[in-house]
Amino acid sequence: MHFRVSGTLFCAALVLSACSDGPREPEWAGTIADSAGIPVVQNPSEGMWAPGAGWTVAEELSIGSMEGDLAYQFGQIGGVDVDADGNVYVADLQAREIRVFDPTGAHLRTLGAPGEGPGELSQAVTGVFVVGEEVVVPDLGNARVSRFSVSGDFIASDLIDLAKGVPLRLDMTAGGRLAGQYRALNPTDTLAQPSGDPIVTLPLGGQAADTLAVLPPGQSVQFRGGQARIRQFDPEPIWDADPDGRLVSGMNSEWRFQVWRPDGTLERVITRPYERKPFTARDQQVFKDALAELMRQQGVPPQAVQGVLDQLQFAENYPAFVILALGPLGSVWVQHIRTGDELVGEEGTFDIQDLGSTDWSVFDDRGHYLGVVTFPGKYQPLRAIGDRFYGIARDELDVQSLKVYRVVTGS
Repeated sequence: MHFRVSGTLFCAALVLSACSDGPREPEWAGTIADSAGIPVVQNPSEGMWAPGAGWTVAEELSIGSMEGDLAYQFGQIGGVDVDADGNVYVADLQAREIRVFDPTGAHLRTLGAPGEGPGELSQAVTGVFVVGEEVVVPDLGNARVSRFSVSGDFIASDLIDLAKGVPLRLDMTAGGRLAGQYRALNPTDTLAQPSGDPIVTLPLGGQAADTLAVLPPGQSVQFRGGQARIRQFDPEPIWDADPDGRLVSGMNSEWRFQVWRPDGTLERVITRPYERKPFTARDQQVFKDALAELMRQQGVPPQAVQGVLDQLQFAENYPAFVILALGPLGSVWVQHIRTGDELVGEEGTFDIQDLGSTDWSVFDDRGHYLGVVTFPGKYQPLRAIGDRFYGIARDELDVQSLKVYRVVTGS
């Protein structure tokens, strides 16, 4: 997200047995090792769900239209959250505003407007978060976090000191604290850590900044002297936090995930066998063609397009996964990745903005691998809250809408 998936499912599904004592839980075929007192859950390739016995998703709400009221026409959805009354807050990056809808999808109000003044937003908004009676909007383009009341009034802004580092991803964690994964612009910056990227709470409203964790160093985006060096698909740390303070993290080069308790101690490590897919010369060309077309559609001059393509670098393999997500009762979701060949074969086009597969692997609260849940095509979840996923759906013309899917466990 930013993926802001946080919220997901329940414990292991039950499968009917042939025994006369009724349903029983299927046996898990993995093993647990001990590493300095931390359980390492080693899963087999196959999940615990029997064929036809796994969870599914059902559409519950759709917000968006190609015509009519402009409040229902989305340009680029960049974040979503829900308040205590079930109202849905959607960040539209193209319109540079936050739109609020009631639980049935009816438009209630709009927060913010394009610009640089108080309560105004840039196109570099990195999500929207509801904290109690406030709506928190990180805005990297204006180097600040804007805060509104849920009724729509602007409250205040808190500056983000980008000189200390770039927050690559932001998320809400325990106590309604907004936290960011920072990458230093150069090795001497204040937030630079020799061991990787720190996850630091933002000092909103005068609060002190706290370091929650330090992730292993990422390799795909590195800054030297304020200049970015980007190598597509090099290993990167991926993480997700939930409002209870739990955190899951892992390098996207392997299926090995760390689950952290709210107090910052490591609870367990989850593993599953996985063989990374090679990023072939054909994949490189498909990727470059898709990027060039996207830039042309955005009005980038041909010479600038070619300059970007000439600077592109690629890793030898695709990432092992795209997104990690935490859910209710301790479950962990992992989004699979699709290669260029798979995307072209399925849809006839290669969308560099949507490499995520419709398939998500699910692990229960013990780290046991359950199986795969499949979402409809051209749908990218941004956030999970409870047993509902909120995300972007695209039609055949790539027009965006917000769709909500409820997880059906069958139990």
